[in-house]
Amino acid sequence: MELLEKHITFIENSLTLYGVASKDLREDLVDHICTYIENQDGDDFNTLYQQALHKFGGYANFKNLQLETNYQKYAKHLIAINKLKFSVGFLVFFLLVMSLVFRIMHWPFANAWLLGAILMSVLVILPVHFYVRYKKAIHKYS
Repeated sequence: MELLEKHITFIENSLTLYGVASKDLREDLVDHICTYIENQDGDDFNTLYQQALHKFGGYANFKNLQLETNYQKYAKHLIAINKLKFSVGFLVFFLLVMSLVFRIMHWPFANAWLLGAILMSVLVILPVHFYVRYKKAIHKYS
């Protein structure tokens, strides 16, 4: 069966209606459904569309695909945030050690190193930590 533009629009709208919010995922699903329908013998769009939905697991499966896609994006984001926390934490540790060395040797700027470590902790690590906790709480309930 050859699909018309109205059929493709109908498929896109129905996927949006049933919870597929990601544009990339929706385009992939529309492509797969259209390919399935075009490869089948028959002229009734509604019957072929229902067969395609049944073959791909129905709307509940599409919702699960959307949730899994969101989780994978969240996991990538979380990995990047954790790398940032580790890097800044290493920098804070370095600043604290340098402050200690400067303090022991009675060199100037020991307090500047200590202040830098405290500022990095307060201005970067703590906000990032609370941001990650907030995102985890939101993701737990979605």
